[in-house]
Amino acid sequence: MAELKNELVWSHSRARTFSGCLRAYWYTYYGSWGGWSSDAPAAYRAAYVQKKLTTRAMWTGTVVHGAAESAIRRLASGGTLDLEGGVRGTVQRAREDIEGSQTGAWLQRPAKRTGFREHYYGETVEPAAWDAALAEIERQVRGLHENKVFRRIAQVPERVMEVEELRRFRVGSAEVYASLDVLMADGAGGVVIIDWKTGEAHSDEVIAAQLGVYGIYAAQELGIPTDRVKAMHVNLRHGTLTLHPVGPAEIEAAREEIETSVASMRALLTDVAGNTTDQTDYPMVAEGNARCRYCSFRRGCAREN
Repeated sequence: MAELKNELVWSHSRARTFSGCLRAYWYTYYGSWGGWSSDAPAAYRAAYVQKKLTTRAMWTGTVVHGAAESAIRRLASGGTLDLEGGVRGTVQRAREDIEGSQTGAWLQRPAKRTGFREHYYGETVEPAAWDAALAEIERQVRGLHENKVFRRIAQVPERVMEVEELRRFRVGSAEVYASLDVLMADGAGGVVIIDWKTGEAHSDEVIAAQLGVYGIYAAQELGIPTDRVKAMHVNLRHGTLTLHPVGPAEIEAAREEIETSVASMRALLTDVAGNTTDQTDYPMVAEGNARCRYCSFRRGCAREN
């Protein structure tokens, strides 16, 4: 098997991390690299484990997205939906996530199992909070099946083109990762990009930028005319639907954002071709910054307390 190479591949999540604490960015993409190996240095192994940590809010979104992906894949392959069975299975797996994190069993396979930041750092969480998270997961999965966008997908499953497929493509000088929640053919030579959201609040500006990158993928990689690309984000927590334009202006703005962001990332590298770094070029935020309290890497920065 060829040795894995650490490459700088742009994504929206990478850009968001870069715009926050640079040391957290370094840990995420460089200081944890290779930490999956049994013979990895202790510091890299610890950073790798911390990189995999999630929170109740993040996990809720992951679980609901997984339920949506599973249901749509089943429909696209000719299967039928079983709401009650799906809800029971989703909630049971979610309970197993909590138990595995509480006992530490997840550390045996941190890439495949769920570890909560709350457990790792010994944060006090009342049992009622976990029960509330499970209840919210069930509510959103049921809401998904009642959602008009999902019900439309169920009516025309043959139009499903992609579901959570990680794609890599080139934009200018940058390599880019993107994964569309759902990509549908509209039956008239165009496509509809659907982005599920599960949180309390999402910025329309941020979502529009993300959908602009998806628009690049649809136009550049699939050859869809830009006037045939539609995009929407569906908030399953609140049951809302927002349409977003994805035309030439939005696609060009996304291209410019990628180029600017990648240039900033490259500027901190000690060797651009080799994608190598010096940790000291990625400073921590100032002592006392509120971000440290919620950071997965605060132990490595000696800011756990």
